[in-house]
Amino acid sequence: MDTTEGTATDDLTPQEARERLARAEEADRRRGGDRRVHGLATAGFGLLMGGYLTLSRLGQGTRWETPLMAAYAALLVLLTLWQSRATRSWPRRARVVCFTGLGGTLVLFMAGVMTFNYREHQRELAVLATGEDPLLLVLAGALAALPMVLAGIVVRRGTRA
Repeated sequence: MDTTEGTATDDLTPQEARERLARAEEADRRRGGDRRVHGLATAGFGLLMGGYLTLSRLGQGTRWETPLMAAYAALLVLLTLWQSRATRSWPRRARVVCFTGLGGTLVLFMAGVMTFNYREHQRELAVLATGEDPLLLVLAGALAALPMVLAGIVVRRGTRA
């Protein structure tokens, strides 16, 4: 005999069955909304990090350096607040996927920072102009954002299991 929530399925009235089905459908809609929010937030965090990598190098040594940092921090806080308030739960495997994407983005972000610092130091030693090619900065930012954007897509689509 199969039981669900302590009641035998043979003892269900049609009204009870409709109520359980309605609760299950509502929970499924909530999970779909949570997947959407977590997926968008994960991709958004990646885009913010990649954008900051690019813009911080472009604004280095200018009057825009501090406002860029403040805007970056404010956007991170706002995105975090939105994500935490708009969801009730984490969809299945979403945390693992999000943290894996974050790890990849952090590794690529730091590789970009170290590479640009090294290149800048080498140019200073050779007494060359210290500016970096903007196209290279944009490509580095896009590459750094890619793992979290892909993780966001995976979370948004959900799992089939």
